[in-house]
Amino acid sequence: MTKEELFAKYHINESHNVWETGIDSWHSVEVYRIMHEGKLPPADDLSVKWVIDFLDKQKDMKWWVKNVMSRKDWGSLYLTSKRMVCTMYEQILAELNK
Repeated sequence: MTKEELFAKYHINESHNVWETGIDSWHSVEVYRIMHEGKLPPADDLSVKWVIDFLDKQKDMKWWVKNVMSRKDWGSLYLTSKRMVCTMYEQILAELNK
């Protein structure tokens, strides 16, 4: 997969290239916790492919409503996940293409 294909698949554009340190860092941890049964990321886990798994979960509307849309901050979590793809695409592509 190329950067262009990745961005097209997840509807990423240059407006997603702004990382708001305090807010997005917090929300990225929350997205991680949603994808890992409430656990915090271990210090030695530097993977980011789970953000793609999170975005792919939108296809499972029952799961998405229960785990994401039921939260007051769900829009922020979604935006942060798109920002993660935009800012970390090189690492994501490396993990996807292994």
